[in-house]
Amino acid sequence: MMWLRRAIALPLALLFIILSILVLILFRANATVGNPDFYNEQLRQAEVYNFIYARLLPAALDEVELGGPEMGLDTSRLKPHIIGIAEQTLPPEWLEAQTEQTINQVVPYLWGDTGGFQVNITLKDRVEALFQALKATLHKEEVSSELYDGVVRLIIAKLESGAEPPPFFAFSAEEMEGALRTVLPEAWVLEQIDNAIDEVVPYFTGDKEQFTVRIEIIDRLDALEEVLADMLGRPESYERLFTVALAPVMEQSAGEMAQLPLGLSLTSDEILSAMRETLPLEWYQAMVRDILAQLFSYLKGESEALEVTISLAERKPDIARALGELADQKLESVFASLPECTSGHFWELLAKGPLEAIPECKPPGLSYQEFKELMGIDFELMLTRLVDTGVPDQWTLSQAELSQMFGGEDGDDFLEKAREWVQTGLVFTSQDLRESLGPDYETVENIRQQIASELVFTDQDLRQAMGGEQLIALEQARSVLGMVRRWLMAAWVIPALLLLAIGALGGRRWSAKLLWAAVVLAVMAVLAYLAFGPLFSAMAQPRIDEALMSAVGQASGFQALAAEKGVSLAQNALDSFIGGLRGQALGLMIVSGVLIGVGVVWRFRGRIRQT
Repeated sequence: MMWLRRAIALPLALLFIILSILVLILFRANATVGNPDFYNEQLRQAEVYNFIYARLLPAALDEVELGGPEMGLDTSRLKPHIIGIAEQTLPPEWLEAQTEQTINQVVPYLWGDTGGFQVNITLKDRVEALFQALKATLHKEEVSSELYDGVVRLIIAKLESGAEPPPFFAFSAEEMEGALRTVLPEAWVLEQIDNAIDEVVPYFTGDKEQFTVRIEIIDRLDALEEVLADMLGRPESYERLFTVALAPVMEQSAGEMAQLPLGLSLTSDEILSAMRETLPLEWYQAMVRDILAQLFSYLKGESEALEVTISLAERKPDIARALGELADQKLESVFASLPECTSGHFWELLAKGPLEAIPECKPPGLSYQEFKELMGIDFELMLTRLVDTGVPDQWTLSQAELSQMFGGEDGDDFLEKAREWVQTGLVFTSQDLRESLGPDYETVENIRQQIASELVFTDQDLRQAMGGEQLIALEQARSVLGMVRRWLMAAWVIPALLLLAIGALGGRRWSAKLLWAAVVLAVMAVLAYLAFGPLFSAMAQPRIDEALMSAVGQASGFQALAAEKGVSLAQNALDSFIGGLRGQALGLMIVSGVLIGVGVVWRFRGRIRQT
């Protein structure tokens, strides 16, 4: 009945081959997909952590506009430094450690080996590293100059788009840029940034509960005063200020000075022009410096009240002289144009009484000077009295008037605020941050707590994030995978029993039984090697690669780079998985070959003994 036994052994052999290949796949999956070390090794081999900074982040930055056109930043110069800051903040070895910690915690949980997981990531030292890297980068010449230029241009753009300045402050963008660079030099700006960072970092790391960022602008007042004195002292500034501030005051006093004897009069423009000549640029420049000195003394707190007095008394004689010369010129011009008449006729006109207008003619040989003496006209003396009463000895500007002149809309409130800023500095505190953010400040507080304590992610967080049907599916998968892993070693029992049964049914002697079992094992190993070797490479591998590459083809930019790296990882992981199966099949081929050799030798020696 040997043929019956062997007939039964053949179906068992087919069943053994199928089950054994399935068990090989199952054990390989357990050793790879179910093993955290497999993921970690794949990421290390692919050099993912260096790839992030070498290629992925630069590609991402190429697609991002930094600062915007309004700041005029050359992003191509800043991007390498941004990558450097990121790499110093989260270095590749730190990313690797945190990723492997997460994988080592999460994978066993997903496979049902553990009931929960907890990932702890310390952020405090990373935040400190971030700001230290930022400070170091800002002090690099190419970075600081680029950012400083951008900030200056931004401030100028804001000034130009804001409220219209007083006319005597109507400077060009180039002039304002020069002033800004003088008053707020690059080194000073960097120092303020350093101080702000040093103050804010302990607050965000939880070492301090409050912060106060203070910018001492009083340190730059001397430079500002010098710049304003230079800019306002220029001839074009004088023309603007004279038109806007001085001319209206003088026009109020021009009425009495305009009326002259004999019906002559001076126009307002003529009077202002004469006065303008008596107030030279040197006088104006000294006046500007004096006004600024008093103003900045008040802002610094060196004086308690602000009232600027501009002395005009020493200029009155010159004003009277200039107006007198102007009146003389007008009268002489009119006198020269008079027709001549007889002396008798002229004296008849004088005999009628004081002349209230220029006579209709002049006698032959009478000079203009003789005419003035005859008429008793002394313009300079007359105008000296008029100027003395019409032009004040000093022009006083109140605090409210000064505030309005320098752009204030609410009287002296402008200078009061400026004085407070100067003496206390520009201050921004944690309380200001809280008030400015309102309800959104809670997010800042949560970030502070996470930085101070650690960023913790647990299975409970995962459950809350998933919820509903996804959570039910996850729990069912974990349950099945956990049960499979617990009974995994028992999976070899059935193939082993089948192999023993095949050997027992296929041969009468022990050598024959061994040969039958070894041959079936060899057939299974050869089939497995062919399936996971040539057949997989020829049939399955091209289709898998085509599917993966089609997914990459739909991405662009840095997303394409990330997709390519993902495809590379998937291909390497699949190669490792299939390669392991080929290795196991090859190992079984060697084992089965040895067993066949043992069986043949055993059988041959048995026949020799029988003979």
